[in-house]
Amino acid sequence: MERYAIIREKFPREFVLLQGTGCRWGKCTFCDYHTDKSASPYETNREVLSHVTGIYGTLDVINSGSAIELDAQTLSLIRHIVQEKKIHTLWFEMHYMYRYRLEEFAAQFAPAQVKFRCGIESFDGEQRQRWNKGIATDVTAVDVARYYDGVCLLCCTQDDSQERIKRDIELIERHFEYASVNVFNNNTTGVKQDPELVKWFTAELYPTLQNNPKIEVLIENTDLGVG
Repeated sequence: MERYAIIREKFPREFVLLQGTGCRWGKCTFCDYHTDKSASPYETNREVLSHVTGIYGTLDVINSGSAIELDAQTLSLIRHIVQEKKIHTLWFEMHYMYRYRLEEFAAQFAPAQVKFRCGIESFDGEQRQRWNKGIATDVTAVDVARYYDGVCLLCCTQDDSQERIKRDIELIERHFEYASVNVFNNNTTGVKQDPELVKWFTAELYPTLQNNPKIEVLIENTDLGVG
């Protein structure tokens, strides 16, 4: 598994996949990433973070869960790296259930600017319910944008549709600074990819999204160099 990458296009940054202590939600029907966890992940994370140089002044941290679920030693090391490598911008991912704790979490990394994205997966509440996201069906893009600078979207599962995907992308344009649009890859869960939707997406939407300054598209899970 690759855990460190440098992203040189669109959003230049260093990108790290850390190991958390376990996703506190852990019930999304499509997800098996939550198996990447440890009661003592610090040694793994220390090695990964040792690669950070501060080349762009921006560090993007993800883990299989929410950033607030990282262990105390890892968070302390990130704070040290922010100071030592002159990191001015940090990105973290947090589940919507942590929306009221974002400001408190961000304060520990001052003076770096901290930005958050939410794995909302879809702004369609019924679709989120099918995926068991743990986010109420009446939560809208406007609600999410009150707390989060960016979002992660999922697309092209067998219960998905062209109309739903296009609506979600339109909402990104209106409300968010950043989004990753992730084509679902088959994994160990019972959720399956819709190959016809993938063909449509790659032929019709992908060429346009490649030129969209707000959006990164992952056709494969490892397209950003980690995973």
